[in-house]
Amino acid sequence: MPVGTQEFSYHLGLDFFRKMESSDVSSADVEVSLSAKRVGDTYKLFFTLTGVIGIPCDRCLDEMEHRVDTTYAMSVKYGDEYYEGDDVVVIPESWDAYNVARAICDTVMLTIPIMHTHEEGKCNEEMSRLLRQHSAAGDDTETDDTDDGGSSDPRWEALRKLKNNN
Repeated sequence: MPVGTQEFSYHLGLDFFRKMESSDVSSADVEVSLSAKRVGDTYKLFFTLTGVIGIPCDRCLDEMEHRVDTTYAMSVKYGDEYYEGDDVVVIPESWDAYNVARAICDTVMLTIPIMHTHEEGKCNEEMSRLLRQHSAAGDDTETDDTDDGGSSDPRWEALRKLKNNN
């Protein structure tokens, strides 16, 4: 690559995420703009990613849209052996290329919040009903597990005795 700045653009579809083994992504339409600036043996890479990916809702498991709108910068330079840090990658001088696919995929995946759910009221109603029915708090068929002296699940009795003795 000549000294100076080069511009590249990529479109990420579902095939990209399948090849990268990102099983959480069920659909994708992401545009990547990459500006690569070469200064000597160092390449400064500036990524801008915008678009939408489909991921499963943690609550109802239906697909939900997640907006991707982020930037990322890193440096790639030559050295004696391969090294990968937070914002710098050192590649052996025998390499004539560096594949940015993993950096792009990781950048997209890091935009996904730990808990990703539909907005309130947008979840699959049938799945929400089943969740309420089978959750401990929403199950009306079992007796309440409170300390009011009423009947309770006998499996918890030993723990309750320990709690009451302390």
